[in-house]
This record gives sequence, C-alpha cells and structure tokens, in this order.
Amino acid sequence: MQSDVRAILQYVPSFRGKVFVLVLNADRMTELALAEAVLDLIALQQVDVRLVVISTGADNGEIDYLLIDRELKWQWVEPDGKKVGAILNRGQLALVEAPGLDSLGGEIVELASQVGASKLITLIPPLSEICNAISREEALNWSGSEKTLFHRAGKICEGGIPRVHLLDESHQGVLMDELFSNEGVGVMVYGDDYLSIRAIAEDDISELLAMVGRSMRDAHLVPRSWDEIEENLGDFLVLTVDGNVVGCVALHPSDEPRCGEVACLYVKQSHGGQGYGHMLVAAAEDRARELGIPWVFALSTRAADYFTVNLGYTPCPIGEIPKVRRERLIASGRESVIIRKQLG
Repeated sequence: MQSDVRAILQYVPSFRGKVFVLVLNADRMTELALAEAVLDLIALQQVDVRLVVISTGADNGEIDYLLIDRELKWQWVEPDGKKVGAILNRGQLALVEAPGLDSLGGEIVELASQVGASKLITLIPPLSEICNAISREEALNWSGSEKTLFHRAGKICEGGIPRVHLLDESHQGVLMDELFSNEGVGVMVYGDDYLSIRAIAEDDISELLAMVGRSMRDAHLVPRSWDEIEENLGDFLVLTVDGNVVGCVALHPSDEPRCGEVACLYVKQSHGGQGYGHMLVAAAEDRARELGIPWVFALSTRAADYFTVNLGYTPCPIGEIPKVRRERLIASGRESVIIRKQLG
C-alpha cells in the first residue's frame, strides 16, 4: 500500500458516493490476499464508496466470515439492480453470490450498469502484459497476448462504464495500491478523461509551485512566484493524470522576433519515464502553431540532449533569441544551452 498519505487523500473527494463493483473468486485467492481485500473494502467504505462485491466462486463462506469478523456494514442480496441499489442506499456493502459467472460476462456487466458503477474491478490470475492505463480505443485495438481480455474491457467502457480494472488476485493489498495511485499496479481500461493536457487554472498555481520547487534547486530552473504565474496564466499548461497535476510547461510568446520560449517544463519524479515530457513539449508547440508562431526555443542546463535527440531541436546562437530574454539570461549568470525548433 502507498505510504504517501497526500497521494491517497487526493482521491477521497472524487471517490465519495461513487459505486465500485468488485468481482472476485475466493476459491482461487490465497487466505492473505482475500483478507487484505476485505481490509481494503473497509477503507473504501469509510470514505463513502458504495460497494458491490460479486463472488463467482463455489464457496462463499470465507467471504461471509471475513465480512462479519471485520464488522463491515454489508448485506447479501440477489443479483438484481433494484435490490442492490436499495442496499447501497442504506450505506451497506451489497454481496452478490454468482457462482460460475464470467467476471466480465454479460450478467455482471448488466448489473454494474444498472447500479451506475463508475468502476468495474475484477480480480483475476496474473496477466502476461501489464500496461497500467490504456484507453478504450487502445484496448479495442490491442494485438498482444491479452487481446481477448482487453477487447472485452474496451467494449464494457464503450457500453458506458467509465473504467474497468484488471487486477492480480494474488497481490496483497491490490485494491488500495491500484485505486489510490495515478499509475496503479494492474491494468485499467478507461473510457473517460484519464490523461489530459489543459490550460492551468488559478487553483493549480500552488500545486505547480510545490511541484517545480525541487527542480529550482536541483536543475537550476528559473525561480517562479505566485504573482508571476498568475500574471502569465495564459502561458501555462498542465498535464493531469486521473485529475491530478503531474507535469507542466509554459509557452512565452514574443513579437521581436516573432517566436516563443518553451519553459518551465517539469514532470514529477514519480511519473518519469512515461513520455509525459514529450507530450508537454508537443502541446506547447501546438499552442505556438495556433498563435502563428514560426519557431520556438528553449534554455536548458541539463536537458539539452533530450531536446536535440528526441524532439528535433538544434543549437541556437544567443543573438537570435529576443533581446529582453537575452538580457535576462546574461544578468542571471546561468550557463544555459539555447536550442530552437522551426515549426512546420
């Protein structure tokens, strides 16, 4: 389970009042994994998640025992959407016994749809491919070894359930590790906006300042203040994963010469290696094209190779960048490589 309490707490408001449907087969699960799953259900119920547990195994006695022993608020119910909804409205977990049913089969998907599930979570044997989060379209076009399973998950999202989680039933604490982190530990197929790049909002400024603070120290980025960001709010973009800001970039336009500076590029350490930096730079370049800007430049102390090798930038003489920016750079005493890119 995650140790970062802040990372966990950021999900509580978005989970509150939502319906999560969990499908499991207790016959296949280890005693410890099943016990941990029940503990995770307690934590979810405590933050007001409305829970439906569908047990597809032949013997449900172990689940009943654990639910009673852990003092969960629960009630056994038939696989009927209206009856399940009534249990949920009373603040109880609804336990549905459905021995032999396919965890992603039509009966279970129909029940999940009837109760308005925002997540359909299924605990299954370990997958041969783990890809964290993929869109509905990616799942429907998947060609790897899990093709059939991913296609079915994509179809479920297409049918209206926003997210399908495919989790390793042997992983102890898998529910908390998956649901309370941006990247998770299983495979999530999503049909809603999981990853997006958008304009920064005023409410994001404090998050941005906290996020780039470490880079100001470690990578010698130009210090930023609340007032500076607020004054140039239209220049900034943020990348969000599951609604949480994990990266940023700015495009500062200039008229003499007509160009733009790609600046304040940062991705949280916990989200490195996912290609997010490339996505942010591409978004800044797209913004420049929309504004009719013919070329962009960047100043870098450590990431010049990343820009030149991966993003098509080339070295740029200092005399080509805007005079104001040139003067600020010289006055700062920073040793920076200047790189530029002509936009098509």
